[in-house]
Amino acid sequence: MLYLFYNTKHIKAVESNNRAIGATIILICMIAFWIVSSIRKRIRNERKKRILKGGVEANATVLNIKPTGEYLNNLPEFQVRVQIKPQAGEYFEAEMTEVLSYSKYDSIRQGSQVLVKYDPEYYTRVIFLQMAETLI
Repeated sequence: MLYLFYNTKHIKAVESNNRAIGATIILICMIAFWIVSSIRKRIRNERKKRILKGGVEANATVLNIKPTGEYLNNLPEFQVRVQIKPQAGEYFEAEMTEVLSYSKYDSIRQGSQVLVKYDPEYYTRVIFLQMAETLI
């Protein structure tokens, strides 16, 4: 009888220990996710600032715009694909992720013309000029 009592206590201690380990793993994963998303946000903002300073201005046609399902400061994030016509050179396509208010989303529809800046060294890095002004 004493042996069964010892095993029950031992099992409860192991279950409690497993819960603590599980909670610790979840906490570590949450912290890692927060760190990675913070680094991605910082890199994205630095790229936008660099393109704003040294980018090439061009007209673009919106090919596709769709929500990503993520929000930043209660504003939805959209994935926008544009076709850019530089002043010198061939048309090219680029895709960007932007946080837009619903009023801006309504004004940026498929086929609409927008003004963008792109990185001359890496054409697929593009920003909307009206969005870039909010970073200054």
